[in-house]
Amino acid sequence: MTLLLALSCATSIEDDGVLDLTITLEPPVSGYQVVTEPFVVEPYSEREICTVVRMEPHDGETLLWTDTLETLVSPDTHHMNVFIGQFSFLDPFVGEGAAENALGVPVGQYDCSELSVMESAFPVFPSQRENQQITLPEGVAAPLMVPALYIFSHHYVNPSDTPVRINAALNVETVESDAVDEVASLVFDAIGDIEVEPFSRQVVHRTCAMDRDVSVALVSTHTHEWGECAALSDFDGESVSDEPFFVNKDWEVPPILHFEPGSFELAAGEGIHYSCHFENDTDRTLVVDGTADGEMCVFAAVVYPATKSVQEVEDIVASGDLAGLVALMDEALGDCPGHADAVTPWDEDTTCEPFEQTESNTLR
Repeated sequence: MTLLLALSCATSIEDDGVLDLTITLEPPVSGYQVVTEPFVVEPYSEREICTVVRMEPHDGETLLWTDTLETLVSPDTHHMNVFIGQFSFLDPFVGEGAAENALGVPVGQYDCSELSVMESAFPVFPSQRENQQITLPEGVAAPLMVPALYIFSHHYVNPSDTPVRINAALNVETVESDAVDEVASLVFDAIGDIEVEPFSRQVVHRTCAMDRDVSVALVSTHTHEWGECAALSDFDGESVSDEPFFVNKDWEVPPILHFEPGSFELAAGEGIHYSCHFENDTDRTLVVDGTADGEMCVFAAVVYPATKSVQEVEDIVASGDLAGLVALMDEALGDCPGHADAVTPWDEDTTCEPFEQTESNTLR
């Protein structure tokens, strides 16, 4: 399968004085595309707009399998995360309008503070790159259902004296179920109690341990501008390697590192140690506050196989069992299965300079 790279961005000043940074992305040959309505970010301002969109089914389809996701966002976007929640897939199970009723708002655009997104939804596609692709190994795919309600959380900081018009697009490329051998699941873990004192250095860390044997399809990280680097290291069940296999020194564009089938396998009890190295050169304490003025330390990975087989997933969806659907989502999308009490090889004086920067790749 070939990634779709036909994309464009307008960069003209409109009659109303707004710089048009909206984008277009060629739709997938087989699959779905969702595009957000453009919105304007005023000069010298920071906005986080949540666009609630509905992805409609093709030809009565209910369950689809995807092995390739691609996003395109307006230039200079801080991040654009795609969220789903237990509300997302209610319509096929409960009836038309159930998803919007459960979320509490209809399709449309809102300030993200109005929706309490992090409390009601889960990021299935965290994106900090202008054009980003996730590709899974052949025979591995993630299940999605349609119709579905998604939240696009688009965070943009406009430091210029010109208003800008921005938007985002998501492509979901699909494969037939008989081409899927193993189900992928997303791991998304974040350290929430960060406090970096003024004019200080700090390393925060956590070890994500698996509860079953898995193969790792991809990994990435997320920090803000005081993140000197983020590093991932192997955890063999007893100790953490002092040689990281993933390092990002460029907080604005964290790489996505994909692994060929069979090249990165973890047994139950083994895992990945993630660390974020901060250098606070300000006169205030950096905390996790959900804005660009705060900090974050996030680890994300896709692993397989999930706890459910392809047939079990299809049976749950076909049964109309809402409780089964919720349980399936909880298992397929969540935090690390466990956090090991491991000793980190890094201390406050560790610098990122000796580490080699990781570059993004794809499997096809």
